[in-house]
This record gives sequence, structure tokens and C-alpha cells, in this order.
Amino acid sequence: MLSTLAAIGFDPQIRGILVVGTGAVVLFGSVWLILATNSGIRLASLIALSGFFAWMVIMGGFWWIRGIGFVGDSVSWVVLDFNRAEISQSSVEEARDLPDPESLQGLGIEVAALGLEAGVEEMGEFMVVLDRSSEDFAGMTDAEFEEQQQRNLLRNNSTTLSQVASVAPDFVEQAEADGTIPNLNGWEIMTTGEAGEAQSTAGAAILVQDGFDFDSQAEFRFLDAFRTGGKPRVDQDIDQDCTFCVDNLRRAWHWISNSARIKNPAEYSVVQLQAVDAEALIVEEGQAPPFPVVDDEAPIISVVMVRDLGNLRFPPAMVTLGSLLIFTALAYMMHLRDLETMARVKQFEEEA
Repeated sequence: MLSTLAAIGFDPQIRGILVVGTGAVVLFGSVWLILATNSGIRLASLIALSGFFAWMVIMGGFWWIRGIGFVGDSVSWVVLDFNRAEISQSSVEEARDLPDPESLQGLGIEVAALGLEAGVEEMGEFMVVLDRSSEDFAGMTDAEFEEQQQRNLLRNNSTTLSQVASVAPDFVEQAEADGTIPNLNGWEIMTTGEAGEAQSTAGAAILVQDGFDFDSQAEFRFLDAFRTGGKPRVDQDIDQDCTFCVDNLRRAWHWISNSARIKNPAEYSVVQLQAVDAEALIVEEGQAPPFPVVDDEAPIISVVMVRDLGNLRFPPAMVTLGSLLIFTALAYMMHLRDLETMARVKQFEEEA
């Protein structure tokens, strides 16, 4: 018996159930007991239950609005297909419109170079050239500096379109319009910030998928990420000094029209990744890990996903509406009871 009680005491789930159950009995039960001693069992039960479900309406409405508490599944990406090299053979029709992954490789640093020539200062972070005379490298030997220079060169050459789009989205759109980037057929390049969730889902899914020999995410490197579909988006900058400017009014109308949509168009994303060269996985003792250079002979894997909007607010909405119906029924029952009581009092007074 003592061992059983000890197990219950250290089990968070059972202990939580007991705490909630005890609280319900003590708090809710004590209120019902006080009401019952003054109003009788039936009326006390109606009053106590009405108060409880009225509180549940308020709490459920708060959950519903805020998306917290007793909620359903959140928005997430769901993997539909794993594709090796030939994206045109994907089982998802929308993904077949993407250009061949091989045709997009190396375009990141190329677009960055064009942007730097065009005066886009942000592109400089992808075209870093190390200065041997800098104080940062004063304590390095020539061999160590050469190693650092080689690492920096590898980092520059590994620049992806998603990285470039993160710092200069307008120039990337211009490069696509000029033909520097192949026609994406309606797909958009996701920035590294936007692609974080999709890459995390793709990385976790490919580790457990049969047919791939990856044991950890260190064995592959994320390349570009794309998306298409979903609700229309606007990318105009807001003029902070103007309230009724065209862009601001357009954003307001965009928000209203999107909010009024009954159905949500399906949104797809494609995350591309490639295995890292085996030598880049070897870390010598006391040395910094090598830069994760991709293996050029390894196929580019495209993970196709669809946006699952989930049902985050559906459970609290059902709790709110259900509690409201029960509260209304209980209140109506008490109203009928009051009418009946008043009729009896009136009849008694007339007879008297």
C-alpha cells in the first residue's frame, strides 16, 4: 500500500489528476454545499452548475481568442514527397513546375556578385575578402591564414538564393525578372528566416525516412527553399510617416479580403538539401570542424511539403459554444422555476 502511494506521489500525471480532482471536490463541492444548505439540493445544483458553465464560457472564449489553454493542433508543414534530383518526377503536381535543382546551384553567389556590382551594399557579406594586414589575423601563421582564407572562400561559394533573398529580396526578384534566375513558374524563394520551420520539418523527416543513410543533420546541408500557393501576400514597405498612403490602404484591403476568405488555398513548400562531403565530417582533435561542403556527386534531395492549418482554435470554440448552450439551458430552467414559484405565491395570495 505504501509503495503504491509513493508511486502516485512521484508520477506527475497521476498527481496532476488527483490535484485537479481534489480541487474540484473541495472548491466546487464546498460552494455547492453552502448553496444546498440555504436553497435546497435541486436549486443549489442549478445555481452551481450555471455558475460553473458561465465561467467555462468566459475561459473558453479566452482560449478561443488567444489560442492557448485547451487547444488543438498548431499550423505545421506535412511532408508529401521525397524526390532525388528529378523534381519533374515528383508525385506532387505543383512541385513539377520548379526548375531542375542542378540549374539553381551556384546562382546564389552569382546574384550576390551582380548585386554588389549594382551597389547593393548588403551583398558584401557574401563576398568577404580577408585582409592579411588586419589585426584580427596578426597572430596567425601564413598556413593558418591560408586555411582561414580557404574556409572563407568555401563559405562565399556556398551562398544560396535563400540567403541572398534574406538581405536583398527586391534584387532577387529583379534577377528573376531579368532571367539571371530561371523562371520559377509561380514559386517564390523563401528567405532563411521564412524557411526555418520548413527546413526543421524536412530535416527531421528525412532522418527517419527509409532509403536515406543520414544519421544526423550534420551529414547534409540545406540549400534553397521555395513556396507557392496559400493566401495572397503583399510585400510593400509601410510608410511610417503616412497613414492614408496607397501602400497602407492596399495592406488594409489585403488584410480585410484575406480575413473574409472562407477557404484557404493550399500552400506548398520545397526544401532542397544535399549530402555533405565525407571529408567535411572528419573533425581532427583540437581543430575547428571543417566547413560543411556538399558532395557535388550526391543527388539534390527535394522535400515537398504542404501547409497543414491545423485546428488550434476548434476545441476551445466547441468548449465555449457547448458551455454557452448548457448555461442557457440551466438559466432557462431556473427561469421556469421562478415563474412557477411566482405563480404559486400569487395563487396563495388570491386564495388568502
